[in-house]
Amino acid sequence: MWKSLLFVPVLEDRFVKSVPSRGASAVVLDLEASIAQDRKTEARNALAHAVKQLSPDVDVTVRINPLWLDAIRDLEASVIAGVSALHLARCNSAGDVAAIDNVVGELEVERGLAKGSIRLVAMLESPGAVLSAEKIAAASPRMVGLTLGVEDYATEMGTKTSEDLLRRAGFDVIQAARAAHISPLVVPASMADFRDLDALETAARYARSLGSSGGYAVHPAQVKVLNEVFAPTAEELDWADRVLAASEDAATSGKAVFQVAGQMIDLPLINRAKRIAANR
Repeated sequence: MWKSLLFVPVLEDRFVKSVPSRGASAVVLDLEASIAQDRKTEARNALAHAVKQLSPDVDVTVRINPLWLDAIRDLEASVIAGVSALHLARCNSAGDVAAIDNVVGELEVERGLAKGSIRLVAMLESPGAVLSAEKIAAASPRMVGLTLGVEDYATEMGTKTSEDLLRRAGFDVIQAARAAHISPLVVPASMADFRDLDALETAARYARSLGSSGGYAVHPAQVKVLNEVFAPTAEELDWADRVLAASEDAATSGKAVFQVAGQMIDLPLINRAKRIAANR
């Protein structure tokens, strides 16, 4: 899945052209926060060209506006070949997801796209959304990830971003995503101070320790940090390889439990090793 997702305003052609060199797992062509209201139509009209520039060399995703009218118009522009997923800004409920799912399904049929080819990521940006995270995560088979929109969430909470506030909410979103077997794309840190890469790394490492699998970047410099933090370390890969090799030998011998370097290994640790190896 994605370790890093780089936001790029769809109307900034020079930024769009630079995406392949940035190293992000995916690009998020933005139709929402970075686009002024009076330029929304212009952005939608520019989207198809941007997608063609990048796909298939780059995993192209799109952030759409919240429900209703702007979102519907965004969907008409975004459900096209070359787009792999949509990020649902200010997603507040499972009902929001169901509504988007239905429209996307109709557009896929209308445009000859494979059923389910457009995936969804819910961006939880309010207290109500965080409280509904579990239901949102399970609201559609298209759902592949959850994230916490930190600035909007803090504002809705009547305060500013802080470690205490974001870490608790971040854990709730990560746990909901894991419970639904989708990707937690959570880094509990403000994106406003994009030059503070040390703070980003600290927050990302904390999030990874809770189970997060990736995060978003608003500047290319952040991509490298996210890629490094969310990639398995050499030690983790070595452990995973040894566990998986030993598990094959154990299976041949009919053993369900075995040891690797003095550590007792059973099914949960074998599954952990598989996950690490798959993320190399």
